[in-house]
Amino acid sequence: MIRTKLSAAIFSALILFAIMYPIKENWQEKPKDNFPLSYYPMFSHKRDSTYSVNYFVGYDTQDNRILVPYKFAGSGGFNQVRRQINRKCKEGEVKALTKKVAKRLAKSEEIPYNGLIRVELVKGTYHLDNYFINGDKNPIKEKVLSKRKITRP
Repeated sequence: MIRTKLSAAIFSALILFAIMYPIKENWQEKPKDNFPLSYYPMFSHKRDSTYSVNYFVGYDTQDNRILVPYKFAGSGGFNQVRRQINRKCKEGEVKALTKKVAKRLAKSEEIPYNGLIRVELVKGTYHLDNYFINGDKNPIKEKVLSKRKITRP
């Protein structure tokens, strides 16, 4: 336990030094990002103005488009399932993954997913400024990777 002002000041200075130390990597020709001492490349790297993402879309009998939650595609948290979907797409297993999602949707009793008649795995490309700043949630382009009818027992 810290009992004096001097020991508190030394402790605080050490913590600040540990936090600030990785910033030196910003001026290196080939910076190294080491956890837990990170130079925060997620904030310093240039990003493209667009971002592509794979996701599932379902359609009901009136052809209404409904985004399918990640829980139908895999187990785990959102980012974990997103990585699972991306891996399956890279490995060329899009039809098997779409079939799996269609089977899970067929068993669902949850509205509106219990009314879907087909599901598609799509790759959507979004303009990041439009998405986050202007609120335009529509993709600038979409490519259907796989589709499957949903058959219920």
